[in-house]
Amino acid sequence: MTGQLQEGIYHAPKATPGKFFVILFLRAEDGFDASQIGNAFNKLWEMYQRLKTGNVRDLPGDTVPNGDLTVLVGYGPNVFKLEGAQRTLPKDLEPKNQYRSPRPTGGGPLLIGSGLKYADDVSRNSATEEIAVQFIAEEQLAVNRAVVETWKVLRNMTEDQVSPLSQTAFYSGFQRDDRRSWIEFHDGLSNMRSEERESAIAIKPISSQEQADQWTEGGTYLAFIRLGLDLEIWQRLNRQQQELLVGRDKSSGCPLERRAENGQPIAAVGCPFSGTKEVVGADNAQFIEPRKVADPLLDQSHVQRANRHVEPVSDRNSLRIFRQGYEFLESVNIYPGFRAGLNFLSFQDTPERLRRMLTQTQWLGNTNFGGDPNNPIPGMDRFMTVRAAGTFLVPPTNEGEMFPGASIFFKD
Repeated sequence: MTGQLQEGIYHAPKATPGKFFVILFLRAEDGFDASQIGNAFNKLWEMYQRLKTGNVRDLPGDTVPNGDLTVLVGYGPNVFKLEGAQRTLPKDLEPKNQYRSPRPTGGGPLLIGSGLKYADDVSRNSATEEIAVQFIAEEQLAVNRAVVETWKVLRNMTEDQVSPLSQTAFYSGFQRDDRRSWIEFHDGLSNMRSEERESAIAIKPISSQEQADQWTEGGTYLAFIRLGLDLEIWQRLNRQQQELLVGRDKSSGCPLERRAENGQPIAAVGCPFSGTKEVVGADNAQFIEPRKVADPLLDQSHVQRANRHVEPVSDRNSLRIFRQGYEFLESVNIYPGFRAGLNFLSFQDTPERLRRMLTQTQWLGNTNFGGDPNNPIPGMDRFMTVRAAGTFLVPPTNEGEMFPGASIFFKD
């Protein structure tokens, strides 16, 4: 029986993601088998369910605001290598759909054929552990509390013995209420109509030749990339250069469709709709997704490269993905004293969709953000750098199961 998508994927009509995000990574320690790892995670899962009702272990009998917390769990390839694992590695989680590791000295390509590279100071990818847990909530305290409460449970396990699981890293982010990114352009607009989304997100029925993967039906794959943005490079560009790279008018967010004789980019005729100022306003739905353009320079912009869609959405060859992005800002010890960036998350029935999008030359392949990869604007080949990246199976929820994916760890 096919299960349902886990919570924390805001794909339904009028479903709005919470304002705050954390993704937490858990490592399975050496010497523990699958059932021991599963029992340890079940204790965490039970605690997460209590947090969703406002119950904290150190405040028995009291209730705190829950912040509309949602919790989603995903599993990386290594969980299927645990001794006693009851499931085999799903075909779509095989190495071809995994990211490359950074070089021991730092840097290196994320994927062969992609213009995305690890930052020079990243020599270890911390998003490759066995388990990833996504927390989303309306209040920052709710997602931060989940991290601390995870530590408490794992700490309690170490009082008499080594804990089967260790908390290795987490990344946080927030949503902007202006629907723009750190480069001040509208972001995440062409993200599929709500009625189409599940057909791109949910894992389809598995063929009889691949029966071992049938338990994943109704689930999805989570792709996570934490991207740092070099705003110093971006600030050197004038507005026209920025707009040509993005493929949208900076003020209105309207997609660009041609250029004037002087090279000035021109937005789609009629956008924004009369009486509105931005493409996100009412009556502008027809302009949200960019149309094909004849201008070769505009055709290499970010929004054009990321939106070369074919129908139907359900076909993996459409390369449609459902995105949920969260910006971040963190302190660093070098100029300018902070790092700004994006937690890129996408959900799709196979990670092949995103891999092909990032590596095929007519899409985003060989370009870091947009523009001509053979003649990039100085610096734009390193505008975005990868801080961490991972791909995880997000199993469906099934009635009576201890937690999503419990069948990986325990016999039926």
